[in-house]
Amino acid sequence: MQIYQLNRQGEVPKRLDSVDRLPDEGFIWLDFTRSDALEWPQWAERLSGEKVHDAHISDSFNGDHPSYFDGTEDYDMLIFQGLTPEDCESSQHLIVTKSAAFFMFDRLLITVHAAENVSFQKVKEKFCETRLRFPSTPIGLVHSILDIMVDRYLTIVDELEDRLEKLQDALLDPKDPFDDWQELLDYRKQAHQFELLCEHNLQTIGTWRRRMRVELTENQRVRLDDLVEHLTRVQTHGDALQKDVEVAVQLHFASMSHRTNEIVRTLTAVSIIFFPMTLITGIYGMNFDNMPELHTRYGYFIVLGVIATLGLGLLYLLKKRKVF
Repeated sequence: MQIYQLNRQGEVPKRLDSVDRLPDEGFIWLDFTRSDALEWPQWAERLSGEKVHDAHISDSFNGDHPSYFDGTEDYDMLIFQGLTPEDCESSQHLIVTKSAAFFMFDRLLITVHAAENVSFQKVKEKFCETRLRFPSTPIGLVHSILDIMVDRYLTIVDELEDRLEKLQDALLDPKDPFDDWQELLDYRKQAHQFELLCEHNLQTIGTWRRRMRVELTENQRVRLDDLVEHLTRVQTHGDALQKDVEVAVQLHFASMSHRTNEIVRTLTAVSIIFFPMTLITGIYGMNFDNMPELHTRYGYFIVLGVIATLGLGLLYLLKKRKVF
């Protein structure tokens, strides 16, 4: 557990070893990882005087809980799904999520999250930068954390776009026919999962805004609008990636159909040229006794000339009409 005291905007947050009561100004932030969060409900009750519902306590320990908001008369609970720091180069599955729970009291914020959640660590690193303006309310700090969590979505968008480009190149490569359809299906599933993640988070943020206990200030409303717009843009990216996959597959089959048509057209042209030649050789290959042309002195050369002329003439005609 880590304890921070945040006062007026502009004041650097203080790291505390312990806390007995809530301050008259500002608020206290108790940050727990799930491995050391067994006693967080007791901390909440001791500092705020309010008892946390058992169902909310259970939800806070569920790392796979979907994004969700629930409010009471004494506090608001927000659960938000963020991305785990998986190695994009070695992992085929980019969309791996763990939820973080936020409990917002009047002058107390309690967070419970996975130990590997880097967004909370990045917020704490900013506490050392004296030039920044730090939040003076629990809602302001929650927004700062959520903003970093959503920013990490853009990294996944970039990685998904890079993988899509590689898949598109493989789909349209005429020298190497594409056969890894399972990889393409997995990619589309990830893009769809990413879009659903953004959609659920947007719904949760919207519910939080409508049902929160306190009235939002104009600054808080603007910042939440910015967060919603950020999530909406990322969701649009996820939807566009799915459409790009469908377009790439359509282009792949269109390309295959075009190559097949080219082959059929070439074979047809060759057949047109050689069919009359084959007919002539077939006629003079018959073994009838009464075939006067067989005894003509220059018959062989005449037939060869006719065949060559016919073949070159048909070739010229097909070239002129751009058959192949």
